[in-house]
Amino acid sequence: MKNCLLSLNRLALLGALLLGIAAPASRAQDAGPLLDLLVKKGTITDQEAEDLRTALTKDFAATPAGKLNLSSPLTELRFTGDVRIRYEDRVGQLPPIAAIPNDRSERERFRYRLRFGVLGKLLNDWSFGLRLETGAGSRSSNVTMGDDGGPFNKTGDVLNVGQIYATWTPSPMFSVTAGRMPNPFVTTPMVWDADINPEGFAEQLKYRDGKNEFSATFAQFMYSTGGTQNAFGVAPKSNDIFMLGWQFGYKRYVDSTTTFFQITPVIYSYANLDRFNNPAAFNGVFSAGKQTAINDLLVLDIPVEYDWLIGGVPVRVFGDYAVNLDGDESARKFAGAVTSGENTAYTLGAQYGKAANRGEWDVRAFWQSVGAFALDPNLVDSDIFDSRVNMQGLIFNFNYALGAATQLTLTYGEGRRKNESLIAAGAGDIATVNTTLANTLHRFRVLQIDLNIKF
Repeated sequence: MKNCLLSLNRLALLGALLLGIAAPASRAQDAGPLLDLLVKKGTITDQEAEDLRTALTKDFAATPAGKLNLSSPLTELRFTGDVRIRYEDRVGQLPPIAAIPNDRSERERFRYRLRFGVLGKLLNDWSFGLRLETGAGSRSSNVTMGDDGGPFNKTGDVLNVGQIYATWTPSPMFSVTAGRMPNPFVTTPMVWDADINPEGFAEQLKYRDGKNEFSATFAQFMYSTGGTQNAFGVAPKSNDIFMLGWQFGYKRYVDSTTTFFQITPVIYSYANLDRFNNPAAFNGVFSAGKQTAINDLLVLDIPVEYDWLIGGVPVRVFGDYAVNLDGDESARKFAGAVTSGENTAYTLGAQYGKAANRGEWDVRAFWQSVGAFALDPNLVDSDIFDSRVNMQGLIFNFNYALGAATQLTLTYGEGRRKNESLIAAGAGDIATVNTTLANTLHRFRVLQIDLNIKF
């Protein structure tokens, strides 16, 4: 008798779900959490929940309000993105010994960016990501207002594929990703600009045992293609350049997920670096006229951070230390002798608060110093010190949440050339016409005011 009553109750619940959820077709997509709760309480079985979910989805797709017809292998689809409006002012100053003493270059502009992404989960442990974004550069998605060759033209207002990748996750501890992907490494802007989405392959492992979490990330990125590797009538053979990375991480949770210590050392190396065969942009040895060359780079990078709460407010201290193990050789090729200390870089800072909900705010400040032969000048952050190495200074950042998805951000940075006897190498936005003078950049200042909207 008890089993009979239980079956009747389950039938009544299923009937109520069909009448109360399936009738207004627009609510069919909201039934998932309720079905999961009924399964958890033992009211219905997993199979009954799946059968009902399938029936509701079919009913939703058949109604006028449910024209979105998803393929059967697709189990989840999510849209995401952000819009940013920015005011920016960059100022560079040359040393007094330059051709014009105390000469300065300034670039003041208004900018915007749009990023729109689609994330999907598929059957059999597969998922994918696609993101379209303004801006064609690797280190920026910004579009400068009025910079289109005429009043209100739209020649620069185009969308580019910023991310397109597939991921296989056979277990919660292991995944493989291929394509143009979000950076899989734990890193800082000192080494990697946050806008860079590397292309290639990445494998990630993660294991947690109590309060200890271990991780490993391996990546094989296509840094630059050599085109046709062995063209008719051309010698010698050209090679693709690969960037390889190996990162191992340890995370220790002190008493909760909000209080932890993390250290994630990583080594970056480059394959197929033959200065006679590589693409022109990276051909040759680093020099005053070849600032983007990547010869003699074997970088050990060690990001660390500690997060905790003070009176319920999130607090974070962080740092990063990097050394180019082949930096002495790079210095010899550039200057004919080893320049002491120019193969290292470091940053040290702290953050108080987290601007997540309306009225909340956070403030962050850090000091950064990068030697001339320490890092890849093609990867460092484009905002901090104008995409250049051999620079050091202080950066200040303030965020205020206007709403749960809207923030107002103020960023100010000021620095100077670290070693005045060496150039400030990099491809920045200051004095791009006269690169010789820009290489002798003495001081740099940047001010940015952003309105960020996430959806």
